[in-house]
Amino acid sequence: MNRTESLENTGEQMARKGEELANKASEKARATAESVGEKISGASEAIQGKLRETGKEVGDVVSAVSDKVRSSAHYLEESSVQEVVEDVTVLIKRYPIHAVLIGAGIGFLLARGRSR
Repeated sequence: MNRTESLENTGEQMARKGEELANKASEKARATAESVGEKISGASEAIQGKLRETGKEVGDVVSAVSDKVRSSAHYLEESSVQEVVEDVTVLIKRYPIHAVLIGAGIGFLLARGRSR
């Protein structure tokens, strides 16, 4: 075996190892995404169950959400696109884990909506 063949074999081995590592990482990411999706679904069901149990408090929750939506709409009307982008960037930097979880939740809901 000459030096060129030895280098080719080493390169092939490294490529196989890289592919194996990429496959393992992909499997872990898929399992994590499934786990997060299951947790979000469970949390959603728990929230819905609590809302059913507390009929009076639902009005308070709806009122609070309505107020927040109204203030958000006012913010979006008064702010430029650049200001909104900067504010979102600051929030993502300040709360990166929350941002990832919100993104995963939105992705889950979009995927679930498209599958129906």
